[in-house]
Amino acid sequence: MAVADITTPIRAKLIVGSYKGWMKKGSKVLDVGCGTGIVADELAHKLKIKVVGCDIDQYLVRKIPFKKIASGSHLPFKSREFDAVMLNDVLHHTEYSIQEKLLSESLRVANKVLIFELRPTTIGKVLDFIINKIHNPKMPIPFTYRSDKEWEKLFRKNHLKFKKKKVVSPFYYPFSHISYRVKR
Repeated sequence: MAVADITTPIRAKLIVGSYKGWMKKGSKVLDVGCGTGIVADELAHKLKIKVVGCDIDQYLVRKIPFKKIASGSHLPFKSREFDAVMLNDVLHHTEYSIQEKLLSESLRVANKVLIFELRPTTIGKVLDFIINKIHNPKMPIPFTYRSDKEWEKLFRKNHLKFKKKKVVSPFYYPFSHISYRVKR
């Protein structure tokens, strides 16, 4: 059993709770950085949405529609092809400049972007590094976490509207997350 097998169902439950009310049943949603596809598949079933995954590598363990990303920031989809884009614990795996480009690209292919990200706590950073290296040794981990204030400063700088939801984790889950809905 992989560590991700333990943490992924908890994350999926937290993400579902964060995104409830932000997505309509039947929405077509792009999961950027979908990884194994486990979270995307769980969200598709629990929120009754249609999910397409994309990532820089294809290592799906769940069967979901998938398209490989050729470059770190360009999404290979038409403008407004989706109702929403999800960025679930993926932005801290990219450089700060790529985070901004991915946010812009996500708003090109959808009207709204849903972000579920790790807060930059010491324990979270250490455990995220260890779990990701076990899960996928090639995973980039540039430690480009942002605090709530830093995310909100980025949104304001780019003239984006946003709503924030507090994510309440169970006491035994060692990570702290933040969730945003972002629009133009």
